[in-house]
Amino acid sequence: MGQGARERLAELLDSSEWRGDFSTRIEMPARALRITIDGVGDLPFPVRAPVTRKLMAQARKARFGRGEQTLSDPGVRDTWEITPDRFTLGGPDWQRTLSGVLDGVRTALGLPPTTVLRAEPHALLVYGKGQFFLPHQDSEKDDSMVGSLVVSVPSHHTGGGLVVEHAGRSVTYKASRERLTFTAFYADCRHEVKPVTSGYRITLTMNLLAEPVRPVGGPGGSPVADLVQCVTEHFTQPAEDRYGYGRTKPEPPGRLVYLLDHEYTQRGLDWDRLKGADATRADLLRQAAGQADCEAVLALAEVKETWDAQPPYDRYDYYGEVEHFDDCEDDECEGECLLDPDGEPGAERRRSGDFSDYELTDLIDDEIILGWWTRPEGGGGEEISLPVPYAEVCATTATKDLTPYQSEYEGYMGNYGNTLDRWYRRAAVVLWPRQRSFAARAEAGSAQAVGELQGRLDAGELELARTLARSLAPMWNHHGSGPAAAPLFAAALGVAVGVEEADTAAMLLAPFGVETLDERHAPDLAKAAARYGRTWARGVVASWFGPVGAYTGADRDAWLETLPGLGAALRSVDGDGDGVATPLAEGVWRAFEQQLTGWLGIGREKERQAALERLGTPLAHILRVAGPETAEMITTALRSRPDTVLECLLPSLRTAARRQAGVRDGTPAARAFQSLAEHCETRLTAALACPVRAADDWSLTPDRGCPSDCDLCPGLDNFLTSRTRRTMEWPLAKDKRRHIHSRIDLAGLPVSHTTRRQGRPYTLVLAKTDAVFTRERAARSRAETDLTWLQEKWPRPRG
Repeated sequence: MGQGARERLAELLDSSEWRGDFSTRIEMPARALRITIDGVGDLPFPVRAPVTRKLMAQARKARFGRGEQTLSDPGVRDTWEITPDRFTLGGPDWQRTLSGVLDGVRTALGLPPTTVLRAEPHALLVYGKGQFFLPHQDSEKDDSMVGSLVVSVPSHHTGGGLVVEHAGRSVTYKASRERLTFTAFYADCRHEVKPVTSGYRITLTMNLLAEPVRPVGGPGGSPVADLVQCVTEHFTQPAEDRYGYGRTKPEPPGRLVYLLDHEYTQRGLDWDRLKGADATRADLLRQAAGQADCEAVLALAEVKETWDAQPPYDRYDYYGEVEHFDDCEDDECEGECLLDPDGEPGAERRRSGDFSDYELTDLIDDEIILGWWTRPEGGGGEEISLPVPYAEVCATTATKDLTPYQSEYEGYMGNYGNTLDRWYRRAAVVLWPRQRSFAARAEAGSAQAVGELQGRLDAGELELARTLARSLAPMWNHHGSGPAAAPLFAAALGVAVGVEEADTAAMLLAPFGVETLDERHAPDLAKAAARYGRTWARGVVASWFGPVGAYTGADRDAWLETLPGLGAALRSVDGDGDGVATPLAEGVWRAFEQQLTGWLGIGREKERQAALERLGTPLAHILRVAGPETAEMITTALRSRPDTVLECLLPSLRTAARRQAGVRDGTPAARAFQSLAEHCETRLTAALACPVRAADDWSLTPDRGCPSDCDLCPGLDNFLTSRTRRTMEWPLAKDKRRHIHSRIDLAGLPVSHTTRRQGRPYTLVLAKTDAVFTRERAARSRAETDLTWLQEKWPRPRG
């Protein structure tokens, strides 16, 4: 659908009739409510200071939610609360009054007239002078929660205004001194309580719950007919290339994704609980979808936008440059660096915070990913992962007009920068033609769609299952890694075995990461390898690793803990489990070897030792799953590495020693560990046989040298290898000093380097430290301890 048609659809939904706002305020007589509190009794209105002090004696410091945590921080929320189990609500007119208020709230917020609202008490709050609650969103504490209701009881106070904002609008509500004040707003609205300046502010907070009653009938007529025309055009005309300047793609879009205005949780996203204009617009789209022979679901989207942005005027210096944090006093630096004069140069650093006052100029890039959606037939939803292209997106309210939940600004960095990244959470109505329902769901990684393939196989419809499975090839892309992707992988694996087509089976399994595999998959993996052969199995296993170093979002170390169990399961089930286990072990080793090689070349001792020690446990797991040939290949490769490899091998041997039940005599793993233990013993014995460094020997071995063959490094190497020279003074310009700093630091040499800022150029002062001797003594002590442990835990076999 061209941009003009998308704009027409957005305008149609914007002009659709709906009544309501994101918040509202209603006043009622104070006599309608009686609050009885444990330890205080009935609360008299208006509430005065002596009674308030009694309330505070029965209260506790209020807490707040952040993610899955419940926290107490007076810098965020400073107030007192009494929980609902400590008070009761009553009065002869209370229920009738509350019912009338809820009817008014339903109408004011634009909820359907047949929706039934309930109010559930949450807390009684007391704000004293100076107390406040910073901007926040209320968590949806119940599946049916749509908003919050704040009942302010009469009291004499100033300040403490309740500020509610949504989509760039902000409204401030103040309490009455004589009447009950009811303020209602949707749960996704950010709101805050300003500091109380005098007296006490007392409120009753309640959760607004909407009963899932579907409206009868609904809007119709001309708006729906016009929407049907837009939807039909969208799915029949070629998609528009965002940067094609009139060029079009050959295929029409596969979906229409209309972004809603409010935020929802997975629990709260339901056709019957949409908020305000969302409810009206979604109902219109749903009607249009039905008439256009489309399916419609609700979805949750993560949206990221990158804008070219400028800080407000007061962040510019006199010359118009963006300010940066420069403590450098080096005249040579000319204000370039943010670190010390000999550190790396940089400009304004990336910062997180509130950048609402920054001016957005051009949209550089945006990204929308659907992460969850409801099922077309209802009955809950499922996790998905679906990037949405530009040609499928439509919205009445631009994302930039909403409030992001996170922002990061990158200042000017010479040839890039002045960019503002903003992240949002939005809900959406997603439409697709009914005839491509299977493809639309399968492309998103829907386990339900793959389950449909299995259903065809179970029903004996092999050819239809194959046809549907082949149709996935253009869209069956990366579907994640780790436990979250395991159910979808299990479904795809079952289908891969059943379709009896090697290429189709490989296509179904390729988009997953290796961390998805676990013992439950072993039987079907062995069946697939037996059915399609070891060459097929090796290719599929290779696809699970992807590019070396690619980020998968999964925890490789945690998965490696399960690898020995997976290998044992593969080799114990019917089929050809070894046809999967062997390439799996080889692939894990290749990925591991890349890490090992990188860390062995690091000269900074503490950093290298810590990293290689962490690699010891994964190495033990890899050896336990390796077959005879793979284990021999791994041990041969490890024995050829430099002495620093012992910093990985010894932790690996310690892991194996702690888990000897999994390393039985005669197994490939047992032989590999014994071979590595003997190799470590030989190297440690040779190291301890070397003479101890003489007390006057200050020589150091240079690193692998300068990659650029500059004229400075020979002088540095001469200083390092000298037995007698301990210091060196070297007049050098800034860039040359940086080069020497870099070589010393990257090699982790025990040489201090400082700059004496006198004369021109400044003088670089190098000094060998006592670590020349202490490091060697510590290494010898470690070697003695390790050798003793090896001879005790891994003795050489006799004979």
